[in-house]
Amino acid sequence: MDGDSKCAGEDAGGGCAKNGDTMYPTHFQLRQRPFPATPDPARYYPATCHERAIARLLHGLEDGEGVLVLTGAPGTGKTLLCHCLLERLDPRANVAFLTNSHVGSRAGLLQAILYDLSLPYEGRGEQELRLALTDRLLHGYESGGSSILILDEAQHLTPDLLEEVRLLGNLEARSGKALQVILVGQPALVETLRRPELSALRQRVSIRVELEALPLQEAADYLLHHIRVAGGRPERLFADEALELLSRQTGGVPRLLNQAAHLALNLTVESDASQVDAEAALEALAQLGLAEETEQANLPMPTLDSSEIGSDSEVKDTVDLAPFESDDLSCRLVLASGQAE
Repeated sequence: MDGDSKCAGEDAGGGCAKNGDTMYPTHFQLRQRPFPATPDPARYYPATCHERAIARLLHGLEDGEGVLVLTGAPGTGKTLLCHCLLERLDPRANVAFLTNSHVGSRAGLLQAILYDLSLPYEGRGEQELRLALTDRLLHGYESGGSSILILDEAQHLTPDLLEEVRLLGNLEARSGKALQVILVGQPALVETLRRPELSALRQRVSIRVELEALPLQEAADYLLHHIRVAGGRPERLFADEALELLSRQTGGVPRLLNQAAHLALNLTVESDASQVDAEAALEALAQLGLAEETEQANLPMPTLDSSEIGSDSEVKDTVDLAPFESDDLSCRLVLASGQAE
């Protein structure tokens, strides 16, 4: 990457805020920024693990399961997956999606659910809120079937709030459950569910799916996919070595892939180059603190096979869905490159 920096000011990621955010789509002849900072279902990449997770959750909902759990490390795409799941549900489905589970009381949780359902939530006590929600759920079931509650960032829910969720999930009409719950969170959620006082809720978790980082080939195709969606020609934007560096050293974590690729594009604009090369990729990774960590790990990694990127060939994978036990939440969805616990 040659040339002097043209950046007048840097953003939080170390890139050129002015040039990068407003000029690099034009510089590379793109319709839009290819790597957004927030989840966007329109740019969803159908990774094998994500597609199978959605299918498993949809199957659980169709089967009338009461409580489902989706976990994954930060940045693996849980929130985006929830948005994509919503798009595949029946449009008539009655859904409350709480993207932030930072609530301090049972009343606060009930208010948040009522608010998301566009129901009155102010000026009522806890029991009034609970009765109002119960009435809505029962009437909703009679008119159209079960309601669905998705609680994102559920690792922040206290045992007391999770007990309230269990009680709501116990609500049944004459022929089925009035409410189905999907708990979405980081791995800490699983540890919380192991607590003795939550054994009743744990026994009701019929399905647990865990998202994992993308394998190397899919990580590379993820980057190329986003360039295509933005209207670009990925083979011209990323040198092969840069593509492998970004895919490998981010560990295949979608959020890190977005950050590193966005920053590498910014740096390439600063140098007035036409393609992201290895130097730009390494500098972006270094600014994000990723290059050094990978070098220190010194672990053997598979080699990126460019012939497999973006091909129509089926990605080979396996799904390990071990029988659920009340004291074991180890049921995981894994790719062939992963290991079941």
